[in-house]
Amino acid sequence: MRSLEELRAVIESRPDDFNALYEMTMAYRQEHNYAACFAMSERLIASYDKRPIANEQNRYFEIKRLHSQMMREHLADILGPSSRLLDTRWMPVFRLGRPREMAWKITPSNARHMRAAFEAPQLKKLRFLSITFEDSPNEALKVLREVYLGGLKVLNLIFMNSPDESIFQSLWSNAGDQFKNICSLSLRMPFINTPMAVAVRNAFGSLESLSMTSLDRRGIDQEFAEYLADDLQSQALTRLALVGTSIGDEGLFALFSSENFNNLQALDLHDGILTNNAGRVFQAAHNLPKLRHVDVRYNNIDPAGINMIQHACINCVVDGQHTRPVGRI
Repeated sequence: MRSLEELRAVIESRPDDFNALYEMTMAYRQEHNYAACFAMSERLIASYDKRPIANEQNRYFEIKRLHSQMMREHLADILGPSSRLLDTRWMPVFRLGRPREMAWKITPSNARHMRAAFEAPQLKKLRFLSITFEDSPNEALKVLREVYLGGLKVLNLIFMNSPDESIFQSLWSNAGDQFKNICSLSLRMPFINTPMAVAVRNAFGSLESLSMTSLDRRGIDQEFAEYLADDLQSQALTRLALVGTSIGDEGLFALFSSENFNNLQALDLHDGILTNNAGRVFQAAHNLPKLRHVDVRYNNIDPAGINMIQHACINCVVDGQHTRPVGRI
C-alpha cells in the first residue's frame, strides 16, 4: 500500500481516483483517524455515485458499510442515549463533521431523550429536522414545548396518531420566538381541523414554505383558506400545500383572489373536494402573478372542469379525479 504522502499526491492530480481514495480511507482507518477516514469515505462514495467504475462494486459497498458504521458511532458519541431517537430510514447529512440534516422517530419509551438531544451542543448547526411521532404523541409534545429550535430552518412533523387537541394547541399557542428562524414547515396528521391549523400558522412568522396534510378530508376547511388569504404573513410564502382538506371551490377562490400571495409560486391542493367550479376560478383574473405550478390531483373535477384548468396558462397536475390516493383514510 502506498504511503499517505504518495496518495495525497495522486489525489491532488486526480481527485476522483478510486484506488487512491480507497487506499487513503483504509490507511486512515488503520491509524484510527476516524474523522479523516469518515471524510475520505464520504468523498469516495460521492465520486463513485457520480461516475461508477466497473468491477469495483465490492469495494464500493465495503466503504459504504464502513461509512454507515462510523456515522452511527459518531452520532452515538454526539447524542449519547438520545441516539435511540434516530430514524434509521433517513441518512443524516453532515457538514464539517456536524449533523445538518437528521430524522427522529419518537415513541412513548424514548420521548424523554428529546430534551437532551436538543440541548446537545453538536446539534447547534442542525438545520433540517424530521420528527415522526409514533403511538401517543402527547408526552413528546410536552417536551417539544420546552426546548429551543432557534437554529432550525426546516421542520417536518409526522403524526401516526392524532394527539390530544388541547395539548397540540398549547404547544403552538405558548410558543415565543422558538420557531422564529424556521422558513419551511411540513405537518402531516391523521386529522387537522381549522383551529389546529390556525394555531400552527400563528407560531411561525417567517415561513416561505407551508405544507399541511390531513388524512381526513373533513378537517381543514374553507375558513382556513380565507384566514391565510387575509394574513399579511402569507406575503412571504412561495410554496403552499393544503393536502387532504375540504377548503373546496370557495377556499380556492379565496386563495386566488388574495392580495397576500404575490410571491406564491407553487400551490398543492391534491386530495381535496374541488369541483368543476375550480376551473372557472382558474380562468378568472387572479392576484397570483408568480404562480407557476398547481397540483389538483384526486379531487372531484369532471373533464369539462379539467379542460378549463388546462387552458388557464398555469402548469397543473390533474390526474386521479373522483378517487383518493392509496393509503388515505
